[in-house]
Amino acid sequence: MTTAAQSVSPDRPTWELYSTCIQCGLCLNACPTYRVLGMEMDSPRGRIYQVLQVDSGKLPVAESFVTHIDRCLDCRGCESACPSGVQYGRIVERARAVIEHKYRRPWLERKLRNYFFNSVLRDQRKLAGWARRLRFLQKSGLQKLARATGILKLLGLANVEKLAPKFDEKFYFDDFGQAFPAVGKVRGRVAFLAGCIASVAFAELNRATVRVLQQNGVDVFVPREQGCCGALHAHAGFRDQARELARNNIRVMLDGKFDAIVTNAAGCGSTMKEYSDLLEHDPEFAGRARDFAAKVKDVTEYLVQLGIKPPTKKVTGRIT
Repeated sequence: MTTAAQSVSPDRPTWELYSTCIQCGLCLNACPTYRVLGMEMDSPRGRIYQVLQVDSGKLPVAESFVTHIDRCLDCRGCESACPSGVQYGRIVERARAVIEHKYRRPWLERKLRNYFFNSVLRDQRKLAGWARRLRFLQKSGLQKLARATGILKLLGLANVEKLAPKFDEKFYFDDFGQAFPAVGKVRGRVAFLAGCIASVAFAELNRATVRVLQQNGVDVFVPREQGCCGALHAHAGFRDQARELARNNIRVMLDGKFDAIVTNAAGCGSTMKEYSDLLEHDPEFAGRARDFAAKVKDVTEYLVQLGIKPPTKKVTGRIT
């Protein structure tokens, strides 16, 4: 039987995905929202049950369903605890795709989500512009003033503001298009995905990553035309936009001269490894997406496989 959710979204969670859940509850203690809120509806098991009810037409895609699915951090901690191998991340991302197709969010929320996902994250100049503004707030003392006066609490932004990273002086976008040669004997050649938020908030981490690769005999190329990996779009239910971003990165980074496509951002890496899932029905990109996904490596994963060069001298000091 075709349900409303099925007819609206081709990205709906399928029976093959959610039927693997045996409702054992071993995921509960691995779920941060369940541990904080203590509600079954905010556990992986509870959310999967709601997805099943929506897919069968017994539960509407309304405020209650949206609230519980939105609360999920999509951290996928439950997946490592699950004895049945439930692919929870794919379930919740598809559930959010259904929400985007079927549920009309409040006007301001729609505008903000659309601006952030479809404008800022897809335009390096806009992202850099916002990062500069936020960096000014952090350095000017206005951020401390906002905390002290309680304005952030009044606006409901106090907890979110605590999570905000510090923005770099020199963004990593300046390094796009550059090649960084290996030090000593060449042992590998990689394309490096720098990330979008990482390029404005963790630029020095990116530069350190490249230096470590160079010191281990790896030629590193940072493609100029690379874009956002699409992880945030896929997590939020904007799967069509995530596909567009995936296609761009495949065009730019899938090249036989690279041994691997490396990133230091776990969220980027996990999504790029699932490009084959995003593009499985794309006749032009399905095969290329599988080839791309097979080449994606976290930098630590790549270095372990390559073999880390031992240090030439003892280092005495506090590391962390």
